[in-house]
Amino acid sequence: MSVIDAQRLSTVTLTLIYDATRLRVRAVLEGSFLRAGGVSVAFANQVNGNRIDITLARGADATGASGTGVLASVLFDAIAPGPVTMTMSGMATGPGGAAMGLRFTPVTITVQ
Repeated sequence: MSVIDAQRLSTVTLTLIYDATRLRVRAVLEGSFLRAGGVSVAFANQVNGNRIDITLARGADATGASGTGVLASVLFDAIAPGPVTMTMSGMATGPGGAAMGLRFTPVTITVQ
C-alpha cells in the first residue's frame, strides 16, 4: 500500500478487503513513508476474516510527510487458486486533523 505525491500526511486509516478462501495473511508490516524526518509512528493492524484494518499516525507532528512511498505491506500465503479482487478504502488527515483526499484502485490478482 503506497502513496504517490502525498502532501503533509499525518494519519492514515486503511481497510483492505480480499478473498480469505484463496489467501491467508502471513504478516502486516509498516512501511517507511510516514517515518520521514525521523518522526515516530504509531502502527496498528487487525486481521478479521477477509478484512485488514490498518492505522498509522505520526507522533507530535506539525508538518506531515510529503512525497511518494510505502505506508504498509501485507504478505499473503496462497491457499487456493483463482482470481482475487482486493479493494481498499480509508481516510487520511494532515497536521491538525485536516481531511486529506485519497483515491483507491481495486486490483485483481490470480492465485496459482
